[in-house]
Amino acid sequence: MVVFVEKIILSEGCPVNTIEIELRYEVLDVKSLELFTIHLELLHKKHDIDVYFDTPDASFYQWGLYFRVRNNKKFEIKFNRACLEDPKLPRQDFCEEHGFSLPLQVHDLARLNELLLSLSLTPIYNADLETLKEANNLVSLYTVDKIRTSYKCGNFVLAVDEVAGLGMFLEIELMAQSTEGIEAIKQEMQCALAGLKIKPSRVGYDTLQMKKINYQQYLRGRFISELEEVVG
Repeated sequence: MVVFVEKIILSEGCPVNTIEIELRYEVLDVKSLELFTIHLELLHKKHDIDVYFDTPDASFYQWGLYFRVRNNKKFEIKFNRACLEDPKLPRQDFCEEHGFSLPLQVHDLARLNELLLSLSLTPIYNADLETLKEANNLVSLYTVDKIRTSYKCGNFVLAVDEVAGLGMFLEIELMAQSTEGIEAIKQEMQCALAGLKIKPSRVGYDTLQMKKINYQQYLRGRFISELEEVVG
């Protein structure tokens, strides 16, 4: 199964519509991946620590709304608006991502509050993340600690993630301005990875972390029943 993710990324008051065409996999044979990447051009390597926030009972996760802080430098909100507005709508392969620099800036408050109100959340009137968390009953639930190594792989970027406690994953991606030719692009991506021992993955690392730590909470996720057979 393949994944197509559309990200509408807005930051610093300047909306940039960017479509990310992405296939995501769990790596089953690390050695074969090492032999594969040794011939690729190394782009960069970075260490990311993502802290995911929700209510104590993960009610936003059940709704399909996600909050995180990356490296204490950026606060992000991710969701599919159509799914939020229609509880019966099946999982969509695209999402909006809204990012705000930390510490929060006064000039970002109007944009942040407009977003919060559109999501039926409580706005804030001073630029402070702790105030936002308290106003919306957000607490830290899970932390994802990963080392990402990115390579140039033909026309694509190949990102290899070593995720603490979860294992190794990879994403092959292309940033585009439209979905034109999407199927051909996905086929080209799959061909580029031919021979690797990998397994498709359709959930984020935060959800995998939740599955590992609190399985019952994981099962209450908005789209989990679509991704695996849940025994009632």
